Amino acid sequence: MATKKRKVDSECRAFNDEWTWKYFFTVVKDKPVCLICNEAVAVFKEYNISRHFTSKHKNSNYEAMSEYERKQNVESFCKKLSGRQNLFKKGNTIQEAATHASYIVAYIIAKNNKALSDGEFVKQCVLQVCDVLCPDKKNNFQTVSLSRKTMTSRNQAIDKNLTSSTETSV
Repeated sequence: MATKKRKVDSECRAFNDEWTWKYFFTVVKDKPVCLICNEAVAVFKEYNISRHFTSKHKNSNYEAMSEYERKQNVESFCKKLSGRQNLFKKGNTIQEAATHASYIVAYIIAKNNKALSDGEFVKQCVLQVCDVLCPDKKNNFQTVSLSRKTMTSRNQAIDKNLTSSTETSV
């Protein structure tokens, strides 16, 4: 008779906060991640985390530090990690805002029965205004795609969304 293989990841293991200063680990997207080298360990087990710390960082200064020094370093590493994560979040929000803005322009152009190539003209106007009012934000405005091809795909997406919403309401 074949025995069932045990699935370790389904054992509901939890991250122990003590491991943060003890082994320089934290949780990122439900994975234990080393704050020193940014490597992830597969399972929330103290053995796995301590093995990573002793094998990868054995000859480092971290092993000889006092508890207080470790906690200070962990705080510093956590700030750096959150700074790197916020950098990506900020980039995403700027790009999302640029995409949203291009949908707004596409909608206004279509609503007023203008040519789809007018998006490029609108972008030129916006960039000129931006040079006068807020030159520090010009890069954000340049990321807004208003080409004829983009305007076409945006209008098709808006049309598809409106068509599907009217079909569901009928």
